[in-house]
Parts: sequence; structure tokens; C-alpha cells
Amino acid sequence: MKFLKFIVLSFLLIPAFIFSQEIETIKIKKEDPFFKADFDETEYKVFALDKYGNPYMDVVKSFVITFQDSKGHFQSAVVGNTFPKKTINYLTKGRTKATNVCLKEIVAEDKEGHVQKLPDKCGVLIYPDCKNCDPNKKKQK
Repeated sequence: MKFLKFIVLSFLLIPAFIFSQEIETIKIKKEDPFFKADFDETEYKVFALDKYGNPYMDVVKSFVITFQDSKGHFQSAVVGNTFPKKTINYLTKGRTKATNVCLKEIVAEDKEGHVQKLPDKCGVLIYPDCKNCDPNKKKQK
């Protein structure tokens, strides 16, 4: 009788050991809420976009403005999402040509407080006020 119990238990337990799988952990990667940064030319603000293109205006916490002109290379760190008045005045009132600006080290924070670094945004053109431009001036060839 004991032998019969042994055979029955062995038929039940051996397949359970043979066909059992190891327990593995599942790794879940949190998807970043923001995809890239963009620039609003009317209000001189930097904002974030998600992967569907929805804008988030107040999530950018800091960035660095860089541009170059005949006087040299300029770089300024900004806390917040708006260009400083001094920078806006320099780029719009003190110049006669458009300035190519790069926005680097853009940091955004979602509503849960997670900080995310966004890719650089280069090729932003800041145009001067039209008061500074001379429409009668002919282009030199």
C-alpha cells in the first residue's frame, strides 16, 4: 500500500517539478510625460509638449539661453519658463537682424514632482522690432 501511495504521489509531483517555471521579475519602465520643448514667440516662453503634441505651459522650470553675435558668444541660465526682460530687450530692441537662439538644459517637472530633462531646442529665431529696421535701405550685392 505504501508503494502504491508513493507511485501516485510521484506521478502527481514529478510533472509539477518538471513543468514548473522560474519566477521572473517584470521590469516596467516609466514613460516620460513630456516629449520635447518648444518656444512661444509672442510671449517669449518655453513650454513642453507630450508625445501627442499637447502643450504644457507651466512645467518648464529652468533652461539655458545661448546665442552668438559679432560681440561674442552669450549664455544665460534662466529659472522659470519666460525669457528675462533684459534678454528680450537686447535681442529685439538693440539689433537690426534676427538672432538664432539655442535653448539648452531644459528641465521640466510633471504634476507628481518628477523632474525630466528635455532635448535641446536650437534654431529659434528672435526677430527685432520693426522700428529698428530701415525699409528704404537697399541690399548690398
